[in-house]
Amino acid sequence: MQAHLQEANELLRTALESMDQGLVLYSSDMRVRLHNQRARELLDLPATVLYDGSPYSAINAFQVARGEFQTSPAPLVAALDTADLASLPDVYERERPDGTSLEVRVVRLPDGGYVRTYTDITRRRESERAARASEARLRLSEERLALALDSGEDCLFDWNLIDGTTWVSERWRDRLGLVGERARPTMSGWIEAIHPDDRERVMTATRAHLRGQTPTLECEYRVGQAGDEALWVLARARVAARAPDGRALRLVGTLIDISRRKEAEARIAHMALYDALTGLPNRNLFRERLDDVLPRAALAPNRHAVLALDLDHFKIVNDTHGHLAGDRVLRLVAERIRSAVRDTDTVARLGGDEFAMILSDIDGDAAVRGACERIIAAVDEPLLLDGTVIDIGVSIGVALLSDDGTEAEGAFQRADMALFQAKAASRNTYRMYEAEAHARTATRSLLAIDMKEAIRRGDFFLVYQPIIDVTTGAIVSFEALMRWQHPVHGLIPPGEFIPVAEDTGLIVPLGTWALREACTEALNWPASVRVSVNVSAVQFRGGLEEAVVAALSATGFPARRLKLEVTESLLVQNPEQAVGVLHRLRALGVRLALDDFGTGYSSLSYLRRFPFDKIKIDRSFIRDIADPDAAAIIRAVVSIGERLGMGIVAEGVETVEQLELVRREGCTEVQGYIFSKPRTAADARVLCSERPNDGRSERETRVRSSVEMDAQPQEEASPGCDWDESAVSEGRPPVGIPSERKIVEMFGNLVQTPVEPQRALRQRQ
Repeated sequence: MQAHLQEANELLRTALESMDQGLVLYSSDMRVRLHNQRARELLDLPATVLYDGSPYSAINAFQVARGEFQTSPAPLVAALDTADLASLPDVYERERPDGTSLEVRVVRLPDGGYVRTYTDITRRRESERAARASEARLRLSEERLALALDSGEDCLFDWNLIDGTTWVSERWRDRLGLVGERARPTMSGWIEAIHPDDRERVMTATRAHLRGQTPTLECEYRVGQAGDEALWVLARARVAARAPDGRALRLVGTLIDISRRKEAEARIAHMALYDALTGLPNRNLFRERLDDVLPRAALAPNRHAVLALDLDHFKIVNDTHGHLAGDRVLRLVAERIRSAVRDTDTVARLGGDEFAMILSDIDGDAAVRGACERIIAAVDEPLLLDGTVIDIGVSIGVALLSDDGTEAEGAFQRADMALFQAKAASRNTYRMYEAEAHARTATRSLLAIDMKEAIRRGDFFLVYQPIIDVTTGAIVSFEALMRWQHPVHGLIPPGEFIPVAEDTGLIVPLGTWALREACTEALNWPASVRVSVNVSAVQFRGGLEEAVVAALSATGFPARRLKLEVTESLLVQNPEQAVGVLHRLRALGVRLALDDFGTGYSSLSYLRRFPFDKIKIDRSFIRDIADPDAAAIIRAVVSIGERLGMGIVAEGVETVEQLELVRREGCTEVQGYIFSKPRTAADARVLCSERPNDGRSERETRVRSSVEMDAQPQEEASPGCDWDESAVSEGRPPVGIPSERKIVEMFGNLVQTPVEPQRALRQRQ
């Protein structure tokens, strides 16, 4: 019997210790009769407090002291303090200070004792709290969704693919045309709302998604019928349910109004392909259309043509009336050009006053000529701008497209070359591209194209040739001469690029740059030394006065030290304009010289009407000065100059004999290779420091001796130096330069050591 009882006790203890709940058995005298380890763990009580036989009062006092019941209701705390377990509910919960939630169950025994069990419900309570929080978030989300549906711009739809019904946001019903007979959205009504041009594309994308070929459905399309104002939408949707066999049952998604974005994209696309000022196609679109027409031209030679157009005298409009007026003129001219050709022809603005055209499906050469004549006539009509009549012309170059395999760039280059010929001819005309004729001018045309890039790259530079006072040997001035260092072809003679610059109008920016560059460099010279700058007739029409004033203002160079050299041909072209311009420049203090006197019209009236300070006798007279007739002409010019108070400069002095003769005839200043070739800016500064330059006598200013000149290395003449060009071109040997000894004996070391002359070209107007 004893053994059986002991076995029962062990089984009971094993069962107690295996329980997940804590258990404490109190006897009627409120002492612990039985407890398990789980109760001690859950209540976090030490063995000295909770043990079999420990009084309830000690356990309760320990817990109160530790703050166990701070979050418990007051009635519960009072019942526990008084050990009035009979008043406790059968089941209650309390939270321990460490956050553990316990469920306490109280079972009353017949003998007056109690059994209390403790279950850890922390995780259950956390799950319940999480569920409540999730429900709260869900309610909030539902509230927000309802608010979005009521006030948002996007459309939500739910498409039941089984019966074809569709739920759509109320705000979008009108926009989708779901009114009247189509008030109840259906699959067919939804499809009919798609623009006819987009319908097949949208349905193809939809079918692919419904078959599971794409993870989502996303496409842009228009809503409405053809001719309606486009409502662009972005549809994003996904299959929300599929049948066991994979069939799509439900499609849900959104529609977003992207009409504004599409409008912006259209504007950007238009800006990329059309000129903002005139609305004509720009260079990019012109190139695309030219690429498109070339294959057709190969099948039908001479049935398509490309035209290059350039306005004549447009720069005068900008300079006279301002750029805003120039923009108005460009818009009017664009309209006139557009109206002179067919709607199927392309008229493009490439930039500035440059236009281009593509004539398609024409009847050969005659049709092109007729179009050119209509364009010229339309543009030539006077324009009335703010009460002022504006005369604008247009020059046109034409290239018929053939089957020779020429690409777009080459085809337009042919038209551009023909344009060059038109502008060189008389302007306000047109020229057809002819292979043989243009082959002779290809180099010249390419030179003009290269010149534009050269200006941007800064390939041009100035050299300076001194002008000497033969009485004192002093340097009185330098003539600034322009040079072009081509990156491929090397140094290009001015005789080749100056005429091209004048024909294309590039001489205007080149001349403006030369004025400022020369004034800037001359600030490094003695104050008595002037700088001469050649002026082209084209510059007179392109704002010469403003360029001179701007150069003097920007550099701070004194006007009295600047000398402008003009030729007789300039005076003949527009004498009235020239008189006004030259007198105003002279009033500023700028000196003026008549260059190459005797080679043009040589009207003596020029000397009386124009305020010249100097007359430069052309080199052709100096070369033949030994001839009595030439000497008599020089003598007469010197006499006239003296009477009018004008100094005389002899150009192209290259021999000692010439120097002595011009000196004898009364020329006080000379310029030529015998003294110095054109020099770089740095060399010109050195020359200023070595030679007399302020009018002092030779005894007061030391110059190089004969010995020093012998010791200096000789320099080779460079292209651009003043020299006897006709001798070389006619096959005659150049006039010989005498020995240094003879020069020294005659002129006292006042000349530079001569070197073997070479052909050289000086800057021409």
